[in-house]
Amino acid sequence: MSRRCTMCSVCCTKRRPSETRRAELSRLLEEWGFTPDQASLYASTVLCRNAEGSADWIATNAGHIVGSWIRGEQEGAVGSWLSTMKETWKFNIDLTYEHTTERYEGGITTGPFFQSSYSRPTGSVQRGIWAPPDWIRDQLDLFVMSSEGFARQTKLEWVDNTNCDYRACSINGQRFGRDRLW
Repeated sequence: MSRRCTMCSVCCTKRRPSETRRAELSRLLEEWGFTPDQASLYASTVLCRNAEGSADWIATNAGHIVGSWIRGEQEGAVGSWLSTMKETWKFNIDLTYEHTTERYEGGITTGPFFQSSYSRPTGSVQRGIWAPPDWIRDQLDLFVMSSEGFARQTKLEWVDNTNCDYRACSINGQRFGRDRLW
Protein backbone atom coordinates (compact mmCIF):
# COMPACT_ATOMS: atom_id res chain seq x y z
CA MET A 1 0.00 0.00 0.00
CA SER A 2 2.08 2.83 -1.23
CA ARG A 3 -0.92 5.09 -1.78
CA ARG A 4 -2.04 7.47 0.93
CA CYS A 5 -5.60 8.52 1.44
CA THR A 6 -6.61 12.13 0.99
CA MET A 7 -7.09 12.53 4.72
CA CYS A 8 -3.59 11.22 5.49
CA SER A 9 -1.94 13.55 3.04
CA VAL A 10 -3.85 16.46 4.55
CA CYS A 11 -3.59 15.57 8.23
CA CYS A 12 -0.66 13.22 8.85
CA THR A 13 2.19 15.02 7.16
CA LYS A 14 5.12 16.85 8.72
CA ARG A 15 3.60 20.18 7.74
CA ARG A 16 0.93 19.97 10.42
CA PRO A 17 1.82 20.37 14.11
CA SER A 18 0.80 17.29 16.10
CA GLU A 19 -1.64 19.24 18.28
CA THR A 20 -3.71 20.22 15.22
CA ARG A 21 -3.70 16.90 13.29
CA ARG A 22 -6.66 15.27 15.07
CA ALA A 23 -8.72 18.46 15.04
CA GLU A 24 -8.04 19.00 11.33
CA LEU A 25 -8.92 15.39 10.51
CA SER A 26 -12.17 15.63 12.54
CA ARG A 27 -13.10 18.87 10.79
CA LEU A 28 -12.48 17.32 7.38
CA LEU A 29 -14.55 14.23 8.25
CA GLU A 30 -17.47 16.39 9.39
CA GLU A 31 -17.34 18.19 6.04
CA TRP A 32 -17.63 14.76 4.38
CA GLY A 33 -20.77 13.91 6.39
CA PHE A 34 -19.52 12.30 9.59
CA THR A 35 -21.23 13.32 12.82
CA PRO A 36 -18.97 15.06 15.38
CA ASP A 37 -18.86 11.86 17.51
CA GLN A 38 -17.99 9.66 14.50
CA ALA A 39 -15.31 12.10 13.36
CA SER A 40 -13.79 12.35 16.82
CA LEU A 41 -13.67 8.55 17.27
CA TYR A 42 -12.11 8.12 13.81
CA ALA A 43 -9.45 10.78 14.41
CA SER A 44 -8.53 9.53 17.90
CA THR A 45 -8.36 5.90 16.71
CA VAL A 46 -6.41 6.50 13.51
CA LEU A 47 -4.10 9.14 15.00
CA CYS A 48 -3.60 7.51 18.40
CA ARG A 49 0.19 7.97 18.18
CA ASN A 50 -0.28 11.25 16.30
CA ALA A 51 3.33 11.64 15.26
CA GLU A 52 5.35 12.52 12.24
CA GLY A 53 5.06 9.65 9.75
CA SER A 54 1.63 8.52 11.01
CA ALA A 55 0.40 8.02 7.45
CA ASP A 56 3.18 5.50 6.80
CA TRP A 57 2.27 3.49 9.92
CA ILE A 58 -1.42 3.54 8.96
CA ALA A 59 -0.56 2.24 5.48
CA THR A 60 1.68 -0.49 6.94
CA ASN A 61 -1.06 -1.70 9.29
CA ALA A 62 -3.66 -1.64 6.52
CA GLY A 63 -1.36 -3.74 4.33
CA HIS A 64 -1.16 -6.43 7.02
CA ILE A 65 -4.91 -6.43 7.74
CA VAL A 66 -6.35 -6.28 4.21
CA GLY A 67 -7.87 -9.60 3.21
CA SER A 68 -10.45 -12.08 4.35
CA TRP A 69 -10.37 -13.53 7.89
CA ILE A 70 -12.48 -16.57 8.74
CA ARG A 71 -13.46 -18.75 11.71
CA GLY A 72 -15.98 -21.52 12.26
CA GLU A 73 -17.70 -23.60 14.93
CA GLN A 74 -19.56 -26.91 14.80
CA GLU A 75 -21.63 -28.92 17.28
CA GLY A 76 -23.43 -32.22 16.90
CA ALA A 77 -22.85 -34.93 14.34
CA VAL A 78 -23.80 -35.55 10.74
CA GLY A 79 -26.78 -37.90 10.59
CA SER A 80 -28.49 -36.52 13.69
CA TRP A 81 -28.43 -32.92 14.94
CA LEU A 82 -25.84 -30.49 13.53
CA SER A 83 -25.19 -26.82 14.18
CA THR A 84 -22.49 -24.88 12.32
CA MET A 85 -21.37 -21.26 12.23
CA LYS A 86 -19.00 -19.47 9.83
CA GLU A 87 -17.91 -15.89 10.53
CA THR A 88 -15.91 -13.81 8.06
CA TRP A 89 -14.37 -10.34 8.23
CA LYS A 90 -13.29 -9.04 4.82
CA PHE A 91 -11.17 -5.89 5.00
CA ASN A 92 -10.82 -4.31 1.56
CA ILE A 93 -7.96 -2.15 0.31
CA ASP A 94 -10.40 0.75 -0.26
CA LEU A 95 -11.05 0.73 3.54
CA THR A 96 -14.50 -0.82 3.26
CA TYR A 97 -15.38 -4.02 5.09
CA GLU A 98 -17.94 -6.79 5.10
CA HIS A 99 -18.67 -8.82 8.24
CA THR A 100 -20.80 -11.92 7.64
CA THR A 101 -22.10 -14.63 9.94
CA GLU A 102 -23.70 -17.76 8.49
CA ARG A 103 -25.43 -20.32 10.72
CA TYR A 104 -26.98 -23.65 9.91
CA GLU A 105 -28.97 -25.90 12.17
CA GLY A 106 -30.32 -29.18 10.95
CA GLY A 107 -31.41 -32.57 12.08
CA ILE A 108 -32.57 -35.96 10.94
CA THR A 109 -34.71 -38.41 12.89
CA THR A 110 -35.27 -41.97 11.81
CA GLY A 111 -37.69 -44.55 13.03
CA PRO A 112 -39.21 -47.82 11.89
CA PHE A 113 -42.18 -46.10 10.21
CA PHE A 114 -40.98 -42.64 9.21
CA GLN A 115 -38.06 -40.29 8.75
CA SER A 116 -38.03 -36.55 9.16
CA SER A 117 -35.52 -33.81 8.73
CA TYR A 118 -35.29 -30.09 9.11
CA SER A 119 -32.79 -27.37 8.34
CA ARG A 120 -32.66 -23.76 9.34
CA PRO A 121 -30.01 -21.59 7.68
CA THR A 122 -29.63 -18.00 8.90
CA GLY A 123 -27.16 -15.26 8.23
CA SER A 124 -26.29 -11.64 8.68
CA VAL A 125 -24.18 -9.19 6.74
CA GLN A 126 -22.82 -5.85 7.90
CA ARG A 127 -20.92 -3.50 5.62
CA GLY A 128 -19.15 -0.23 6.28
CA ILE A 129 -15.78 1.48 6.48
CA TRP A 130 -12.72 0.71 8.58
CA ALA A 131 -9.35 2.28 9.33
CA PRO A 132 -6.23 1.10 11.19
CA PRO A 133 -4.27 3.08 13.79
CA ASP A 134 -0.88 4.73 13.33
CA TRP A 135 1.11 2.44 15.62
CA ILE A 136 2.69 -0.94 15.09
CA ARG A 137 1.90 -3.33 17.92
CA ASP A 138 0.49 -6.80 18.35
CA GLN A 139 -2.84 -5.35 19.51
CA LEU A 140 -4.60 -2.74 17.39
CA ASP A 141 -7.82 -0.78 17.84
CA LEU A 142 -9.47 -0.46 14.44
CA PHE A 143 -12.08 2.15 13.60
CA VAL A 144 -15.17 0.38 12.24
CA MET A 145 -18.36 2.16 11.14
CA SER A 146 -21.33 0.31 9.66
CA SER A 147 -23.26 1.70 6.72
CA GLU A 148 -26.01 2.50 9.24
CA GLY A 149 -23.60 4.92 10.97
CA PHE A 150 -22.77 2.88 14.08
CA ALA A 151 -19.11 3.69 14.84
CA ARG A 152 -16.95 1.75 17.28
CA GLN A 153 -13.47 0.44 17.94
CA THR A 154 -12.78 -3.21 17.15
CA LYS A 155 -9.84 -4.98 18.78
CA LEU A 156 -7.53 -6.92 16.47
CA GLU A 157 -4.62 -8.81 18.02
CA TRP A 158 -1.99 -10.71 16.07
CA VAL A 159 -1.72 -14.34 17.21
CA ASP A 160 1.61 -16.20 17.19
CA ASN A 161 3.20 -13.60 14.95
CA THR A 162 6.85 -14.35 15.70
CA ASN A 163 7.76 -14.44 11.99
CA CYS A 164 5.63 -11.42 11.03
CA ASP A 165 3.54 -13.65 8.75
CA TYR A 166 0.14 -12.20 9.74
CA ARG A 167 -1.77 -15.47 9.20
CA ALA A 168 -3.79 -15.53 12.44
CA CYS A 169 -5.43 -12.88 14.54
CA SER A 170 -8.03 -12.39 17.22
CA ILE A 171 -10.89 -10.03 16.44
CA ASN A 172 -12.92 -9.01 19.49
CA GLY A 173 -11.52 -12.01 21.37
CA GLN A 174 -12.29 -14.64 18.69
CA ARG A 175 -9.47 -16.35 16.77
CA PHE A 176 -9.50 -16.00 12.96
CA GLY A 177 -7.25 -17.34 10.23
CA ARG A 178 -6.44 -15.69 6.93
CA ASP A 179 -8.62 -17.11 4.16
CA ARG A 180 -6.26 -18.39 1.48
CA LEU A 181 -8.93 -17.84 -1.19
CA TRP A 182 -8.40 -14.10 -0.89
